[in-house]
Amino acid sequence: MVLAERLGVRDRLRMVGSVSHEDVPVLMRASDVVVCLPWYEPFGIVPLEAMACGVPLIATAVGGLTDTVVDGVTGFHVPPRRPSEIARKLRWLLRDPELRRRMGSAGVERARSRYGWDTVSEQVMDAYAVVMGRAARAARRRVPGGAG
Repeated sequence: MVLAERLGVRDRLRMVGSVSHEDVPVLMRASDVVVCLPWYEPFGIVPLEAMACGVPLIATAVGGLTDTVVDGVTGFHVPPRRPSEIARKLRWLLRDPELRRRMGSAGVERARSRYGWDTVSEQVMDAYAVVMGRAARAARRRVPGGAG
């Protein structure tokens, strides 16, 4: 907060701390942009939550965020540890309500079509079927006289 005071933006900054799971959608929907800037992230649920809420993102181009966030469509990728690039993309989004609306809509569609529970559970079952098929074939090869 000291930095916010020094920069003259303390009146526009609200540090909310820990937020209950139930309050996340309300908070995200009240936002113009969600910024997700880890230096390392194998997957990341925050971008999916933001997209499901119809909010565009600025996300570092690391790990799973390069797959979940489509650069220029559902949000923007930025290089890690590049505050000037983050600020540039944030200014761009904040100045263009129509771009935010388009990206938010694209995010909702992406979250529903690729990451909805029905889709995810189907993909998990497909992965299990592949693994089980390979295991069954391997077991048949090990059994004397087994088909293979």
